[in-house]
Amino acid sequence: MGADNIVRINIGGQEYSLRTSADEKYIKNVAQYVNDRIKEVENSVAGNQSQLRTVVLSAMNITDDLFAEKNRNEKFANRFETKLKAIREYISDKIKSN
Repeated sequence: MGADNIVRINIGGQEYSLRTSADEKYIKNVAQYVNDRIKEVENSVAGNQSQLRTVVLSAMNITDDLFAEKNRNEKFANRFETKLKAIREYISDKIKSN
């Protein structure tokens, strides 16, 4: 798909037309994720909150998801690097002993 692909989505009751090179299904999945997070916030707070407050709290939740995933990826990468280093040392020791 080219950069001129127009995808129409609805987030928080508002219609948006996005010009993107991304796959339409991907963009719609992202929009659905945002909508789901907005609904979670709406269901978790007492009374009617302003739309701006709801969206800001939803953005905080989504950002928390992002940071948590980055943290998991960093921990995985560190474990991988540690194991890779041990394998390299093992191979190097085996080569030297032969």
